[in-house]
Amino acid sequence: MITHAVRGTPPSVVPQRHLFIVARGAPDVARFLMEQFPPDSNVSVVVDRRLGDRRSARSPVPAERRAGDRRRRADVEQELRRRSHAFVTLNAG
Repeated sequence: MITHAVRGTPPSVVPQRHLFIVARGAPDVARFLMEQFPPDSNVSVVVDRRLGDRRSARSPVPAERRAGDRRRRADVEQELRRRSHAFVTLNAG
């Protein structure tokens, strides 16, 4: 896919973007990774902000209306529990 250029990159070549997701309980890991990857690199570092499922169990729902959480990936969640961080390659487009 050809899109607009990222700083200093020819228009025909857009580098893949990557994401380091760091568990909330590992602020030292997040700080270290942020020092390694400057904001203008193709790697972003974010701290996992999820607290759990947002829907409360107070009132029953006749049918599940959500199509699924597009952000939920079992492999990433497992990696966060095991290593305190996960590395994800983002799809273009």
